[in-house]
Amino acid sequence: MGSKTSLMSCINWRFIVLMVVFLMTLHFVLFSDDFQTLKEKLPQSHSPSKQSHGNFYDLHDLTAAPKDIDVQTAAKENAPSTTLETKISQTNAAHASKSQNHQEIKPTSTRGESGATNPTTSVTVATASAATGNAKEEYLAICLAVKDQERDLPEWFTHHYHHIGIRRFYVMDDGSDPPLSSRNIDYGIPKSAITFHYQDRATRSSRMQAVFYNQCVEWHGTNHTWIAFIDVDEFLEATSANETVNNVLESFDQDDLVGALGVNWKTHTSNGLLKRPESCRKAFTSCLVDSTKKKYGGRDDNHHIKSIVKTSFFSACQNPHKFGLRDGAMTVGEKGDVIHSIAWRSPITRDRIALHHYSVKSREEYEEKLLRSNGMSDPKNEGYWNHVEHEIPQEECNEMAWYMP
Repeated sequence: MGSKTSLMSCINWRFIVLMVVFLMTLHFVLFSDDFQTLKEKLPQSHSPSKQSHGNFYDLHDLTAAPKDIDVQTAAKENAPSTTLETKISQTNAAHASKSQNHQEIKPTSTRGESGATNPTTSVTVATASAATGNAKEEYLAICLAVKDQERDLPEWFTHHYHHIGIRRFYVMDDGSDPPLSSRNIDYGIPKSAITFHYQDRATRSSRMQAVFYNQCVEWHGTNHTWIAFIDVDEFLEATSANETVNNVLESFDQDDLVGALGVNWKTHTSNGLLKRPESCRKAFTSCLVDSTKKKYGGRDDNHHIKSIVKTSFFSACQNPHKFGLRDGAMTVGEKGDVIHSIAWRSPITRDRIALHHYSVKSREEYEEKLLRSNGMSDPKNEGYWNHVEHEIPQEECNEMAWYMP
């Protein structure tokens, strides 16, 4: 009898201890400020809802870029969550007023240990209290990483605005001197269609192009169904007489297995020109011949793709050609074929859409390109010029020369 009583007493004490632990845990979850703070820090689920775009065109990010970026994650601590809240430096944050649609901030010129001078031009920061963007018009946007190249931009803007129908361009300025937004340039399109972000070269990442692409979606992705990530030497073309670029993209809208469209390059040569012509589309009418996968392993120039990404499936920039996608979505070609490689698609087809790549242009322009480097700290060299000009068979390609203007 005594052993039974002792056993019951032991069981009762265990029950009491378990109840105390349970009640303390419940109190922590329901009432603890620390837990509420923790919940706020946890990543929120992706929302497919779209927000209208504010009516602004000169938007700079003054926050220094991270020293480097893990391109496998979409977390960006220095970026605002939407266009309705633009994050600026702590110094300027106290002066920003959300009651105004635009605020003029003039950063003080400072010189750091590296000797680099911060930009002193006026900066318009959009706090976007008004949402006047047209969702249908801004169905597709372009995110462009660029440094200087102000002479290349007017033709590029003109083509994509007037012939492709794109109404929103995010120009991620990689330390142009002076910043592109401060220059008096006629781009051939309304200034309201261009949103500038400026990054000082002294605080940039070595993989700044990947940083820019992640920022584009983090800051502006909810304003668009698709964003194209292309360069200023790349021109989109709808190759079918029966479809626009938007039509091609719309055909994949309802397919949740499609998160991005990979578009094959059509690589143009210098046409033997030594000096910069007035128009690259009209001057460079010789292209590299498409090869079979067997001939060069499917990794030569025209096998390369660039991506147009569904913003709702964007995860992170893997490289300038291919993007990480969430929820099991895949990158496909124009025929719905899945692209498994990190940058190439075979067989090459451009029956619906193409991306014309003016990779060398004239000799004068190529030498400027060598000096300028690129957004991934992986500049071209003389060997690439010889490759494009002499190693691959060429053919005439006049389709882009017909566009006016």
